[in-house]
Amino acid sequence: MGADYYYLLAINADATQDEIHKAYRRLALKYHPQRNRGKPDTYEKFFWISEAYEVLIDPQLRARYDQYGEEGLKHGAPFQTCTPEKYAYHGDPYRTFQNYFGGTNPFREFPQEMELEQMENFGRKDGRGQPKKGDPTICDLLLTLEEIYNGCIKKMTITRRVLNKDSDTTELQEKILTIEVLPGWLEGTKVIFANEGNQGPNTIPGDVIFIVKAKKHETFVRDGHNLIHTAEIPVAQALLGVTLVIKTLDDRILRVAITQVVKEGYVKIVEGEGMPISKTPEKKGDLHIKFKYIFPDRLTQEQKLGVEAALYRNGEILSFT
Repeated sequence: MGADYYYLLAINADATQDEIHKAYRRLALKYHPQRNRGKPDTYEKFFWISEAYEVLIDPQLRARYDQYGEEGLKHGAPFQTCTPEKYAYHGDPYRTFQNYFGGTNPFREFPQEMELEQMENFGRKDGRGQPKKGDPTICDLLLTLEEIYNGCIKKMTITRRVLNKDSDTTELQEKILTIEVLPGWLEGTKVIFANEGNQGPNTIPGDVIFIVKAKKHETFVRDGHNLIHTAEIPVAQALLGVTLVIKTLDDRILRVAITQVVKEGYVKIVEGEGMPISKTPEKKGDLHIKFKYIFPDRLTQEQKLGVEAALYRNGEILSFT
């Protein structure tokens, strides 16, 4: 069934990023092992709280967790052949604590008697903590299969809040970010522009993260590094053979000869005609051609006699095995 990260942080499934931050801050301090000496079960709680926070605070990990649960997040979604990289928590809750609070000593960073409202002042102008990094701005990078196959340059306009000269107020401003799309990028690939997000008083600007999503294509469906094409052929061609003419994503004309009888479930594989493999773009996946039969709505009497002559002898269906 997997861990319930929302339950571990005592928040609802629709919790905001701010609520997730506050829940982790409160529980990490409450269950930090240095504050609970002599309580052996505290470390396990501290560990799971930290893992839950790292998943839920990341919009992409959270979306995958919401859809597939802990098992799908860590081991891959069922029936998915093109999924983002499997998640694994780094396993060090003290590291999570240090990244969040800017230190490892829970007593020094936040005295036990300090109230939550007081902790909120840390990182502000009158606080004595480190500035907090702003939340990331998540954007879809919609690409055609042709753009992913060949690579391209995309110029994306974002709107962000920029700090005014008074270092206190902000205004909206547009900025163009340039993305070099490399051939073969997988759906879910992240392009991160560090510190290009919203600015704020005494706040480190958040990152702008573009996530690759492929537009629907009229000819191909992507499956990892492979491409799938469904060819619709009349029954006669399924029996007698056909040469398929397919326009590739780089504008070549591919002719694929089908010389055998196309039985149900048959897939013709054309090696090296799939998507480029981004880490080794000189290599490509394969093209998988599936078939869908087109049956006539009706047959003339002459056609029926022709089919009968081809498939029957003495009133019995011929065996082709």
